[in-house]
Order: sequence, then structure tokens, then C-alpha cells
Amino acid sequence: METTKRPGWDTLGLMVLLVLGIIALAAIPLSGASDSLVFVTITGFSQLVFATLALGFAVRTARLKTLTPRVRRAWLLMLPSYALWPVTIVLYGIFPGQEFPSPPDVLRLLIPPATLIGILSFARIPAAPAERAKLRLDAGLVGVGSAMVLWYLMVSPALADSSVGWRELVPSVIHPLTGAALLFGIGVVLMRGPQAAASRRPLLAIVAATLLILTGDAVRAYTLNSGGPVIPTVLQSSLWTGGVFVLMLAPYVQAWYARRPEASRSGTDLRATPRPPRWPYLTVLPGYALLLITVGIRDPFPAGGLIVGALIVSTLAFARQMVSAQESRRLAVTDGLTGLANRVQLYEALPRALARAGRNGTRVGVLIIDMNGFKQVNDTLGHQAGDQLLIGFGELLRRCVLGSDLVARLGGDEFTVVLPDISDEVQAQAVIRRIRAAMAEPIDVGPTMVQPNASIGMAISAPGELAMDELLHRADLAMYETKNSRNAVRP
Repeated sequence: METTKRPGWDTLGLMVLLVLGIIALAAIPLSGASDSLVFVTITGFSQLVFATLALGFAVRTARLKTLTPRVRRAWLLMLPSYALWPVTIVLYGIFPGQEFPSPPDVLRLLIPPATLIGILSFARIPAAPAERAKLRLDAGLVGVGSAMVLWYLMVSPALADSSVGWRELVPSVIHPLTGAALLFGIGVVLMRGPQAAASRRPLLAIVAATLLILTGDAVRAYTLNSGGPVIPTVLQSSLWTGGVFVLMLAPYVQAWYARRPEASRSGTDLRATPRPPRWPYLTVLPGYALLLITVGIRDPFPAGGLIVGALIVSTLAFARQMVSAQESRRLAVTDGLTGLANRVQLYEALPRALARAGRNGTRVGVLIIDMNGFKQVNDTLGHQAGDQLLIGFGELLRRCVLGSDLVARLGGDEFTVVLPDISDEVQAQAVIRRIRAAMAEPIDVGPTMVQPNASIGMAISAPGELAMDELLHRADLAMYETKNSRNAVRP
């Protein structure tokens, strides 16, 4: 009974948290001037309550046995960031208005690197060195583009003001650096996604909270550098409070989804080749815009035209790089002859299908298909005819499966089909019957028509099975049994 009631209570708790957050954020602009006691009390109390609840939820989530070990480890690495928030808020109440380096200011500087470590622990990092290098370059582009904006808003005004002392200058420099590093980590996460699908929404909540807090930091620094009030404004306090509130929701949502296996179901197309993200290259646009505003407008001839030309050239270079990256990715996971998936894509897609089947209580079917008589076609009609036979047979297999299934060429005349999220072997047998029926039609190989024939082996994953190699091995053995029986008694 507990497992059936628990999700209902979790949903009710989430609704209560959302209502509390809306009330707190609505109360901030209604509580009077930013220097009033009511405003300071409501803002500080709301942030402390949210930060304390966030720490409690994070500790609970890190201990959930229903999460995978890698996800639990990621939440353990997030705990220092969550623990620093309530301590820092309390210290700001004990040491109000003190200059840098006050105890809360120092602790506040530790939050970004702690958050960066936690965020990166969620990300799915590619195994190939070249892919890791491209990921670092793309994420570095995000960090540099964001740093240009932070330089304009936070660092440059502080350096230009000769009256600014080291107590104001040091945090004005350190905060943008740590902010740019955090944005680098956010870029990695958004481009690669989380290790586990169940962590996608909680991780997006952490990213959103971090962006709200960084925006609040940037607004406050710009306000101070422009001669504004030292006391945080309504906008700054709302951004910070909203950030801490969303940070609190992330571990709660993770636990909420952990008890809902149906929430992790998805109809992901195993054949899809992920496109390289385009948005990282857009992060340089704010930097160019600021450069055009500060330099180009004052000196349009020749500086303005040169800046616009540099922007156009950079845009074309980025577009060219995106086309190359997408083509490289396609070639890396696609068989060059048939256009089917290759072993690389198979070994990426099959573990994901097994993991999703384990969460959803379904199974994965694997067919190993070996063509019969292919060597004779090569020997008698030539390799070009053999290639045409392989291409035609690959198209035959594509026509016999659903859009979410994966058809791959293992090499030579051997193919495989992955059938995700099936209930039993009856569905796999139906695919085999479609393939055998399709082989009744000959394939045009150029000089003549060839009747395709193949031996098919089938294996169905056991409930919760995650061993990809074992599943492929069983399908391979079943294929050889079919081939041997065909050779013993020919139809």
C-alpha cells in the first residue's frame, strides 16, 4: 500500500512547495522599500527556508536506493553546494553590510566551484578523445561568450573607476570568473545531457536556478558599479530568492520521478543521429553587440563596418563548422555502403534500450541476420553486384521495422535489428515473418535480379537484463543454429 500512496503524497508535497514559492516571490515586491525591515526579513527568511529545505531534500535524494549508483554519486557531489547556501545566508544575517572579505562573502565564493563539480558529475561525457575535445571547445565558446558580457557589466566598470578599492575590486573580478566557469559547466550539461534520463528535469532545474542566481549577481554588480544603492534591490532579491527556490525543487523532483518508472518512458528513435548543438555559437552575439554599441556607434567609419564584417565572417565560420561536425557525426555512426547504423551506433543504442526496458518493465529483441549465398553473388557477378545486393537488403530490412527500431550492418553480409520496448517474443516473431515475406521479392543488382535469402537468429532480453554482449551472443548462436539446420535440410 505504501508504494501506491507514496506518489500521491509526493505530488501533493510538490504542489505545496510551488504555492509557497509563489507566495514568497509575490511578497518580495509587496513588502515595501528594499531597505525596510519587512523587506529584509521576508527576503532573508524565504531564502533561508528554501535553502534549508533544499539541503534536506538533497540529502534524502542522495540516499535513495531506487536511483542508479552514478546518479546517487552525482547528488552526493552536489551536497557541498547545497550545504553552503543555508550557512552563507545565516552568516549574512549575522554580519550584515560588512565589507569584503567577510565570512559570508568568502563562503559565497565557494558556492560556484562546488556547484560546477556537482553539475559536471551529472553530465554524460563522451568516451572518444576527439568528441571530448569538441565538447570542451564548444563549452569554452559558451564560457568566453558569457565572460564578454560579464566583463562589460561587472569587471570593466570596476577597473575604470579609480575610486574603487581592492575590497570592491576583488569580488568584482572573482565573481565573473567563477560565473564564466559555471556557464562552461552548464554548456557541457546542455550539450551532452545527463547520464540518466530520469535526471534530465532535476538537472534542468539546477541549471535554471544557477542562471537565476548568476543573473542576480550580474544585476547587483552592475548596479553597484553604476553608483546604485548598496542594499539589494527588489529585482536582485527576487532573482536570488527564485534561484534558491528552484534549487530546492531539483532534488525533490528527482525523488518524485524516481518513484515513477512510467515518467522515464520515451519513444526515442534508436536510429536517430544526434545533431551537434547550434546554440553555443549564439553566445558570442551579445559580445559582438556590446562591442558594436561601445565602439561601432561612436566610430562607425571604419570600426563599425569592421565589427559587422567580423560578425558575419564568424557566423559563416560557425555555420561551416556545424555542417562539418554534423557530417562527421553521421559518418562516425553510419555504414558507408548501406547508410544503416554501424557497430558504433549499435553499441551506443542497445545499452540505452536495455536500460529503458529495465525501467519500463519491457524487453528488447535482437535479431542477427546473416545472408545466404552472398559469396556466390560476389564470385559470379562481381563486387559491384554484391554491394548492390547489400544495399538492397538493407532497404528491405528498413521497410520491415518500425521507425523506433534500429537496423545496423555489423560487417560483411551480417546485419542486426534492435526492437526496443517489446512485451514478448511474439512481436519479434512478427518482424521475422515480415522479413521472410519481403525476401520473396528479388533485388536488382544491376546485371540481373537476385533472390535474397538469410538466416535469422533471435534473442529476447530477460526482465531487467542489461548485458548487451550476452544478448548479442544468444542471438548469434540462434542464427548459427538456423543456418546449420538449413544446410542440413534445404527447403
